[in-house]
Amino acid sequence: MKGRRGHHLISLLSCACGLAIASGAAAQQVEQGAEEPNAAEIIVTATRRAETLQETPVAVDVVSGQEVAKLNLFDVKEIQNVVPGLTLENGDGRSNIATLRGISFNPDSGSSDAVQVYFNEIDVDPNTFFSAIYDIGQIQVLRGPQGLFRGKVSPAGSIVIGSARPDLVKPTGYAQAAASDLHAYNFQGAASVPIIQDSLAVRGALLYDRNRAGQVKNVDGRKSYNETMSGRISLAWQPSSEFRADLVYQYLWTDTRPFRAVFGPGNQPSPNSFFPLRSGPAISLNDRLAVSEGALRFTNETHLVTLNTNYDFGWGELVFNGGYQKTRLEQQRDQDEGNAVPGYQLNQHVHTPYDLWTAEVRLQSPSDSRLNWAVAANYDYSKFNDVRVNQSNDVFFTDPFGGIFPGMTGPGPVPPQIFTVPVDVAVALPILSKSYAVSALLGYEVVDGLTITGGLRQTWGTTTRTQTTTLVIDGGAPTSSVKPSVVKPSALTGGAAISWAVNPDLNLYANYGRSFRPGVAATGVTTDLDQKYLQTPDETSDGFEIGLKSSLFNRKVTLNIAAFYQTFKNYVDFAPDLRTNSSRVPGRTDTATAPLPTFGDAISKGVEVQLGFQPSQWVDFNVNATYADAHYDNAKLYCNDYNGDGVPDSIGTPSVPGTEQVAVCTRNDRIADVPKFSLTSNGEVRFAMGSLTPFVRGLLSYRPGFRSQNSDYTYRDFTKIDLFVGLRGEDRWEFNLFVKNLLDQTRAQRVSQGNFQVGTRSLPVFEALDPIPFDSGYRLANITAPREFGATLRFNW
Repeated sequence: MKGRRGHHLISLLSCACGLAIASGAAAQQVEQGAEEPNAAEIIVTATRRAETLQETPVAVDVVSGQEVAKLNLFDVKEIQNVVPGLTLENGDGRSNIATLRGISFNPDSGSSDAVQVYFNEIDVDPNTFFSAIYDIGQIQVLRGPQGLFRGKVSPAGSIVIGSARPDLVKPTGYAQAAASDLHAYNFQGAASVPIIQDSLAVRGALLYDRNRAGQVKNVDGRKSYNETMSGRISLAWQPSSEFRADLVYQYLWTDTRPFRAVFGPGNQPSPNSFFPLRSGPAISLNDRLAVSEGALRFTNETHLVTLNTNYDFGWGELVFNGGYQKTRLEQQRDQDEGNAVPGYQLNQHVHTPYDLWTAEVRLQSPSDSRLNWAVAANYDYSKFNDVRVNQSNDVFFTDPFGGIFPGMTGPGPVPPQIFTVPVDVAVALPILSKSYAVSALLGYEVVDGLTITGGLRQTWGTTTRTQTTTLVIDGGAPTSSVKPSVVKPSALTGGAAISWAVNPDLNLYANYGRSFRPGVAATGVTTDLDQKYLQTPDETSDGFEIGLKSSLFNRKVTLNIAAFYQTFKNYVDFAPDLRTNSSRVPGRTDTATAPLPTFGDAISKGVEVQLGFQPSQWVDFNVNATYADAHYDNAKLYCNDYNGDGVPDSIGTPSVPGTEQVAVCTRNDRIADVPKFSLTSNGEVRFAMGSLTPFVRGLLSYRPGFRSQNSDYTYRDFTKIDLFVGLRGEDRWEFNLFVKNLLDQTRAQRVSQGNFQVGTRSLPVFEALDPIPFDSGYRLANITAPREFGATLRFNW
């Protein structure tokens, strides 16, 4: 793999360097200006028509390539510092979680995305999206139910990323280097050269990023680590004014070795005298420490190809968007992240190769037509042909008196001598999914400024999974079980909107969208649970939104307001570590936890505000705020409920009430562990000094504290301030000194439900008594990055 990776990068580097030399000699103009365009000038494609942000009748946040560069957004997760209400997490190096309007998505659930990600109009998986950000043209965050205008239906919104396109007219490009005191380095650059003036151009871009992946250190001295290398080649061909095609190839390699932060007193001595060693020292969040004994490593190698074409007939436009993604994910980790069993590793290896094909054909009216119509067909094909999981599910035995004595391993003849039975689990899980969709949209400007639009989409498909689980107990003969699953979703969705352009500076709108996500089957479950726990019904939702978009004071001020209300039936969520009792014998629990999808009714409602202020060419200022109350509505969800009171908890001895296989809790609390309110603000002040322009810019994001019922934890408020001071020379170069998280606040973004534990079983002579788990004394946490000082130098041509 390493050799192939080097070959790809050398080829891309050679192309990019050649382009840079050629374009540097001929460059006459810069690629990036000093000022950000105001909202009345920003062009978005939320409705698949080129419209200004103020004309678009949906709530949209835009992050331009200029903002990405100016605010030193080297990590995709930092987009949430610019877009309020958006939460992007990658706490363990593998699972990427996106939350918008309080609606969350966890890829491990097996469900389709609640927040769909598109790269160059092609839907991609979050693993690729979270891994690298460079040479960006524009990022659009679309809020609310999606699917009528784009390829896939998603209930919470979409993130649409566009790479910078080749310039057919002139050579352009940039080179940028940044470093910080936290051992973080980011090098990136791009060069675009027209091969045939106004007709054919090529652009090459490269990224190398290295950092300490969350800045968490293990107690044994190991440090977290992340390395990303990526290259992109883009080709644009426009033989006439009627036709354009853009072809992009991107290669990505990431190697992440993270550590999961813990906090708590630790455990000394262990509840079981067999392990007199403590799990670790007393640790606070500010210590930024982990206690894992085994290896943690996640790698991602991805090849991605996108093709976008557009042919203008005059009376209509024919659009094609197609893509192919080939990804190979490898995961190695010690499942005992809290070191609940000192001196023992519960290793897991997950091999996930997959191929994704997607295509869209769309025939639509011209952008300037009074009659807005479109018909489209979509096809998606995904193949997870060789997914394999190998892990240790060793069974630990204990008794209520802590009287375990080290002795023989395995099912010995004398119960007190038993302390562990090795169990190796292998899971093979091929998954094949095909989905199809056809849609039609019709809109008409009935009178000047008043437009009514409506459309429908029919989606259907088939997803086939076959999980083969093989157990080897104490080196004995393997036993296997096969669980096939076939899901055939079918749904009619759509939406409608009415917008009224009262005048060029005021637009009012209202819209409705119906969304759908197919039910999912549980994967990776190694215990024998009833089928009802392993399959969810389909999810549907209905969303309503009203809003206004306005420009004031000769367009120096923009004010956008949106209010929304959305109901969910069978909202699909995910519980990664549920205690189960497959035997149904009261008081027993399975040693291995079960990752299960859950479902229940829910509601999301709130208000979003965008305020922009540009009093002169020397000052720009933006404030965005959102309030989103997303909560369950008397939902009965699978949960951990150790004390049997119907409220989620993971404190004390693991237990499942009665003879149920999985506990059920009635919930009306928030869906995701995110605050209801959030605010972001950014701005820049520039000063005139001849050919030089000194500047000061800042970025502030604020999230208040809140109490989480599900995690049984009170999250503290978090105020993140990033400051930049620098000098720009005729927009050709810029040097800035920056500090991120100026206040150096350390906050938990997500914590585990109770202390991390490893389950046990009672010895046969004590089966009537509760087994004592190995309790680490720690809770796991994803935490914010510490204060960081650095410098960035950028050249544009």
